[in-house]
Amino acid sequence: MSIQFGATCFFNTPNEFPLVVEVAKKYPFVKYVEFRGEHPFLFPGVTPKKDISSYKNILKKSGLKNTLHTTMYDINMATLNPWLMDANIACYKKYLDLGAYLESEVIVVHGGKLFEEFMNSPMKQDFIELAENHLCESLAQLADYGQEKGVKVALENSPTSPESLKIVRDPDSQIKIIKRINHSNLGALLDLAHAHLFKFDIADYLRKIKPYLFEIHAHNNFGEKDEHWGLTKGNIDYRSILKQSEIHDVPFIMEIESYEEVITTLEWLTEIGY
Repeated sequence: MSIQFGATCFFNTPNEFPLVVEVAKKYPFVKYVEFRGEHPFLFPGVTPKKDISSYKNILKKSGLKNTLHTTMYDINMATLNPWLMDANIACYKKYLDLGAYLESEVIVVHGGKLFEEFMNSPMKQDFIELAENHLCESLAQLADYGQEKGVKVALENSPTSPESLKIVRDPDSQIKIIKRINHSNLGALLDLAHAHLFKFDIADYLRKIKPYLFEIHAHNNFGEKDEHWGLTKGNIDYRSILKQSEIHDVPFIMEIESYEEVITTLEWLTEIGY
């Protein structure tokens, strides 16, 4: 067993992507890169095909495997609107097509939310059930489609948000959705820093989610904001987490926004023996 380190590409231009080759050469313990599926970097039907082809060629040159984080902005997988649900499914199928072309092992999706207006309604529980039903129907279709394409679907736990109820916010809600769908091509992504924002015991969360785990996101914060800092900046004890056997043998993607902090983190990992 071993830790499968990787990093997210928070790049804004195609010209920056070749940096992954330099990183792979300097830090051979890095095995993965995660694409950021948002404007302006990578978006199905919008990003020029020549750029996507270039990314694929660069990955082959570097020897890195990859995962793909799909869009989470301006979209809601737990929408109450059935027409928007159909549009969401169509959108994420395009990401699965893109992932299949890039030979991505996993696409990552967020479970969506119930907005404040519905949370304050006397029908709140009915709205929560409808949101969960729409999320589950969407995930079931995506799991089927992803299986055809050879790409797994990972459901991520969300960060805190005062203006909405996140449908996937803790191990119980995450496992509940995954078990309800019961599909071999659907699993969990545990974002360790999001769990920290909810004040969860990360070691306990890891133990609970391990049977369903497809991928991990790692970054740091001080428990108040979703900062996406390097592993050494914040109050999550990553030295301890790296000793947990539950993190082995799945992509351990360091979702760090700053390229400089990615390098600082990789240098720290080198110093402690990786």
